[in-house]
Amino acid sequence: MIRLTITALLALTTAALNGCGGGGDDEAGSPTVFSVSPSTLTANVASGSTSCYAGYVGTIFVYGGAAPYRLDNTAPDAVQLDRSTVDSRGGSFNVSFINGICIAPATINVVDKLDNVVTLTLNNKIGN
Repeated sequence: MIRLTITALLALTTAALNGCGGGGDDEAGSPTVFSVSPSTLTANVASGSTSCYAGYVGTIFVYGGAAPYRLDNTAPDAVQLDRSTVDSRGGSFNVSFINGICIAPATINVVDKLDNVVTLTLNNKIGN
């Protein structure tokens, strides 16, 4: 009797997980927490400078959510990305500040296949 009850509970649990997307299926839902790492990039130049830093600042990794991910750059005149999409979980993209433009803050919105959004915050400014 106990073995039958445990078997029935396992079957119900499996059916429930498959129905709500909890079985690790990217198509059904976001099986893990959606995030980027790091979530903030900052490049400060010395006080008295006439422009902000221009150049490569970092690689951002995308975790969780449902791949593929779209990258929405809110400051294309000041920030350059090496791609517009990341194809898989754990994938990455590179960020560079361009044109010496100061921004504090700007954002890159990372949007997964299910339209969930996480935000990368960027700061490029003169002084602390």
